[in-house]
Amino acid sequence: MNVNPLRAVLPPFERSSDPRRVVSAFLISFFIFVASLSSYAQKNEGEPLKGQIGITFSSFGENDVVRSHELIGSASKSGDSFYTIGINYLYKLNNTFDVETGIEYSNHKIIVKSMVFPDMDTYSPHYSANLSLVNIRITLRVNFLKYFFLNGGLLFELDAGTSSPIDGQTGIGSVLGLGIKYDFKSGFSVFANPYIKAHSLIPFSSNDNHQRLMESGFRFGLMYALK
Repeated sequence: MNVNPLRAVLPPFERSSDPRRVVSAFLISFFIFVASLSSYAQKNEGEPLKGQIGITFSSFGENDVVRSHELIGSASKSGDSFYTIGINYLYKLNNTFDVETGIEYSNHKIIVKSMVFPDMDTYSPHYSANLSLVNIRITLRVNFLKYFFLNGGLLFELDAGTSSPIDGQTGIGSVLGLGIKYDFKSGFSVFANPYIKAHSLIPFSSNDNHQRLMESGFRFGLMYALK
């Protein structure tokens, strides 16, 4: 019998029906990662880790559900709206490169529209459903021209909903963006970051013709420099 190794390693996350367990697992993983980064980055003299920590909000864009081949007779699913909130940590490697990580919660509104057959009325009933995701991002930021940056990397995601309208999005996704930032002398900084996200590029489930959530929007952040 063939066993998918990903399913063998990650069954609690894929089958969890309690969003609180999902969020708790991600919070624990996030804090372990930050603690490891802090330990690695400390200098021999014991100087504490310096970086920036802050909050982010993402929205004002488009989301959609895609798959390689549409199934004949199946209901269509499309994105309607979304928002994301997050807690992020930024560690400065040098004047050009930063490493960013954080934990984010996303809510996506999906429109499900029934298939209309030729001999049926043209009206197609539809309803909306919510999709909830929790992710840990690990991205690299490349700074240039003082106020601008490019950022991109991986998203380790968990589908935190109990009744998702599309295939589970637990897996590995990616993000790519371009941003502008401004640092205040007080230690605070702000940024705006247009981006594109592809969810569940590598899904932790074995469904054929897997549905994937695509997203583009604007991400805004308020950060504070640790001293």
